[in-house]
Amino acid sequence: MRRKGVVGIALAVALAASLCACGNGNNAGTTTAPTTGGTTAAPTTAAPSGNGETKAPETTTAKTVDKPASISWWTHDGLNEEDYVKEWDAKFGEISGVTMEHTQVSNNEYHELLEVAFASGTEPNIFDLSCDQKVAYYASQGAIADLTDLIKESGIYDRVDPAVWEAIAIDGRIYGIPRENSGGVVNYARQDWLDQLGMEAPKNYDEYLNMLRAFRDNVDQCKIPLTVPGLHLAMNLPEFYWEAEADITYKDGQWVDGMLEESFSGAMQRLQDAYAEELIDTEAVTNTTSACRDKWYSGEVGVFSYWAGKWGNTLETRIQENFPDAKLATLDAIEESYYRHSGFNILCIDGRLPKEEVEKVFYAFFGTIFDGEKGQELMYCGVEGLHFEYDANGDMQYLNMKSNAESVFQSVWGSPWSAVVSFNDETHLPKPSDKAIETEAVLARTGRYKATTPSSGTLNTITSDLTAIRQETIAKIVMGSMTVEEGMEGYARQAKALGIEQVLAEMNQ
Repeated sequence: MRRKGVVGIALAVALAASLCACGNGNNAGTTTAPTTGGTTAAPTTAAPSGNGETKAPETTTAKTVDKPASISWWTHDGLNEEDYVKEWDAKFGEISGVTMEHTQVSNNEYHELLEVAFASGTEPNIFDLSCDQKVAYYASQGAIADLTDLIKESGIYDRVDPAVWEAIAIDGRIYGIPRENSGGVVNYARQDWLDQLGMEAPKNYDEYLNMLRAFRDNVDQCKIPLTVPGLHLAMNLPEFYWEAEADITYKDGQWVDGMLEESFSGAMQRLQDAYAEELIDTEAVTNTTSACRDKWYSGEVGVFSYWAGKWGNTLETRIQENFPDAKLATLDAIEESYYRHSGFNILCIDGRLPKEEVEKVFYAFFGTIFDGEKGQELMYCGVEGLHFEYDANGDMQYLNMKSNAESVFQSVWGSPWSAVVSFNDETHLPKPSDKAIETEAVLARTGRYKATTPSSGTLNTITSDLTAIRQETIAKIVMGSMTVEEGMEGYARQAKALGIEQVLAEMNQ
């Protein structure tokens, strides 16, 4: 749906400047066009039954909403263009009765182009934003619509885990819907090495360290007990960070700098001691995730922290190509700690649209892709005959990709088993591997969602410098070139000079 007219120059420039300063962005252009015939019925929906299953929707009177002529949507992930995107768009139009104006944008340029689109009044009707500051900032500028009432009246609200709404809400208001559950990192270990040593999976910190030591000392193949991409993310090193975070975090009703909390010193001491024992990869500071994966596939690594889900299956099958007897264990979080989810990414609606146009777009788009049936099947599984087919038992099977004939699709615009809005019937959907199911279950046992981060203009201007100081301080402490006390004192001085107190004041106001 394209809105006609041009935003006032002063407003456009002001918003562009503020968005660029924030570093937020998504792109797509369009505003509303006149409504042309037809209506969209707000769907009745299936709600969770309380035991994780869905129950049949109660019979209700569907709300009738006029359809927009078209919807514009920008994406920067998911399908490659050659993997039947045009056919997907056409099928959406067939199901919804609304033309899809779909623009695919390079992921690296997405945020910058979205800022430009807002400045020129050509932003899309639908776009996605990260809950790490971007949602809060765009909401504060009126750039995304408050969807709370529409989500509740449509029935979608009752088909989502309440913890998800709590994680993405801002002052109790909801500005978008996640396509998928937010990812999380778990610890993978060599089960065959544990078996060789007659060891059980560790349950606490001492047992975890003893496992790493046993791999180092008693497994000839082991060159690196634990590999990790960087030392500054608690998500990747929960066994050492425990409750600590090297980031702005929410504690006791206030946003605080995790590195200034008392718990952070303990985390640094644990990491420093483990590094001195050569339990942690000596190249951790400069490691990329791909370098860590390569080390894991080489058979030299005992433990690797990485994404739960389909990556669990990939890590096991790839190492077995080189070492057929290798087995992967997904470790539960130790008693002293927990696993972390990354921040949610949510689909939003242009907040500049008139209220009645927001409602039309909501029911035409969200009412289709989250209908629990054919529209939601299209969103996550694609077009029958191109992205998937039904087998003799009536179950879906993904087909081979056009862009890579040796690989099958594992998702379209999201994985069906990761959808946060429940399907009415999930029994026939493509099934993840057993290892993916196992790893997601491990994450679910202790995984904590990350709260939506408030915006701070000061933080936007100092983020890169603050991040560099954090990473440098942590690296020097862990590698032993300064004591924990020296590092914490130095960080406190530098963070204060940058304006961390103003950042926290803005986030807590």
